[in-house]
Amino acid sequence: MMYGQGFGWGWMWFGGILLLLLILAALIVLIVRASTAGSSGVPGQVPPAPTSSARQIAEERLARGEITPDEFRQIARALDERL
Repeated sequence: MMYGQGFGWGWMWFGGILLLLLILAALIVLIVRASTAGSSGVPGQVPPAPTSSARQIAEERLARGEITPDEFRQIARALDERL
């Protein structure tokens, strides 16, 4: 019996493994890039978390006219008591 001598397939396994590793590396790179992309689409950039305090939200609502100044003062007093 002639193992590895018959049709010249002796080194073909090396090329197949190399191609498989290249495809696997490309998939890993694509997955990492997709998972690190923030909402802006820039890889590695994470959008900042919103940092609105309750008082700031109340001030914005007062500015938009959603609440009256009396309601704002009541909310502010309740927030001050809570602290």
